[in-house]
Amino acid sequence: MTDHGSPLSSSQVSNLLAELRLRDYLDIGRRRKGCIILTVTAFLVTTAVAVVRLPNVYRSETTILVDPQQVPSNFVASTVTTSVMDRLSAIRQEIMSPTRLMVLINRLGIYDQLRNQGKEGEIVAKMQRSITIEVVDSGGQKMSAFRIGYAARTPIEAATVATELAATVIKENLTAREQQFSGTADFLDSELQETKKQLETKETELGRIKSVYIMDLPESKQFHLETLSSLRNQLRASQDKVNAAQQQKIYLQSMLVNSNPVVDLDAEDGGTNSPEQTEIGKLETTLSLLLSRYGANHPDVRKVQAQLNELTARAAAEQKDTPPHVDTPKTPRRAARNPVVEAEISKLNEEIQEQTKLQPSLEEQINFHSSKLEQEPIFEQRIAGLMRDYDTLRSHYNSLLDRKLSAEMATQLDERQRGERFVILDPAQVPSQPSAPNRPLTILAGLVVGLVCGTGLAMVVEQADPSVRNEREVTQILQKGVLAGIPFVATTRQTRRHRLLIAGALASTVIGSTGLGFVISHYAAQLM
Repeated sequence: MTDHGSPLSSSQVSNLLAELRLRDYLDIGRRRKGCIILTVTAFLVTTAVAVVRLPNVYRSETTILVDPQQVPSNFVASTVTTSVMDRLSAIRQEIMSPTRLMVLINRLGIYDQLRNQGKEGEIVAKMQRSITIEVVDSGGQKMSAFRIGYAARTPIEAATVATELAATVIKENLTAREQQFSGTADFLDSELQETKKQLETKETELGRIKSVYIMDLPESKQFHLETLSSLRNQLRASQDKVNAAQQQKIYLQSMLVNSNPVVDLDAEDGGTNSPEQTEIGKLETTLSLLLSRYGANHPDVRKVQAQLNELTARAAAEQKDTPPHVDTPKTPRRAARNPVVEAEISKLNEEIQEQTKLQPSLEEQINFHSSKLEQEPIFEQRIAGLMRDYDTLRSHYNSLLDRKLSAEMATQLDERQRGERFVILDPAQVPSQPSAPNRPLTILAGLVVGLVCGTGLAMVVEQADPSVRNEREVTQILQKGVLAGIPFVATTRQTRRHRLLIAGALASTVIGSTGLGFVISHYAAQLM
């Protein structure tokens, strides 16, 4: 016989629970049905009251399509380099800013009660929670559309605010693109003006250098070479003319000496000079002629020079042996003149003098052009740096000019609505049914949660109860068979009392759950 009041140790209870079967769990449920019913009732009533008291929430959405640029980018490159996702993120931050939201709230006249109470921070936080911006279709690596939604307690308010938000997004995107276009154009224009000033400065410097050092420029090299060649030819021709004139002059002088008689100053003899003196004169004339044609080492020149030296030595010896005599003054006799030869000699002298005066000028010009050719590599290296800087600036200027024209084309493309833009694909509609709360689903969820929690509570209470509950537990504990069992028999009074306790507990649970539901619905309504 078992005693239902016999206590069990905690280890024994744990062993018994570990060996439970489905039938045992059902027995536990029947024994602890009060805990389960009260828990389920509490959760169900609380959830039902809170959900029923919550106001309806209407949600309206609008879909915005990202319309790509109509002209291929390889024809007209856009100056807007930021992606749509980056711009959308920036636009979202701007839309969610408290200042813009308060402007929109005041313009639409929503949240009157909170505005009258001066709770601007609470209004902004509540509206921020009501706004959603989500991507509809990524379209591979590029976003193709996104959706803007707004939840409100009235259908008209939801549709109106959603429409206003979509218009704001489109306007902000257009403003952002215009700012990027104008910023790019202004930057390129300022860089273009600065580069133009630098380019003009380089052009002025190069023009000054070319005007001052025009003869030192690399382009003048051919001119110096041609001029130098011409001057050298002129100098050579002048020298040839001088040599030819000198030879002609010597030849004419020799003719004049040979043809005219020498003046005789000896009044007593009345004869001519000695033959040695005449021969010496001829040899001197011949030597002068040979020296003008050949050098001093030429065989003919040395031969004539040797004859002249020998004849001069002989004449000097004869003059030393001849006794001196007193010269009697005698009126000299003029030699015969040749006017033609003398005129030719005078003409040759003038030509020699003229060509001799011309040669220093030619040599000076030759030296000038030669020095310019020698200094040209140094000046070319000096001006190469300026030309390189000038070419770099010119290339940079042309590049900036091309980019500016491209930016202007992109701006015109965007102004003509041919660039990338946001287009409302599905406008916001006035919702006909509330989107929240989903009352049946919420109540069902409360029922399921209450059932799970009640079952868990029953298991905890069962494990905490150390009493022996049936014959099987006695057998497992004592390892002996049970002869007979005496069931618990409740009196009518006990039964009535038990039912009253259950009814009171149930009523208390319902009342408490209802109050809790009111509290939850109140705070939930404020958050919505």
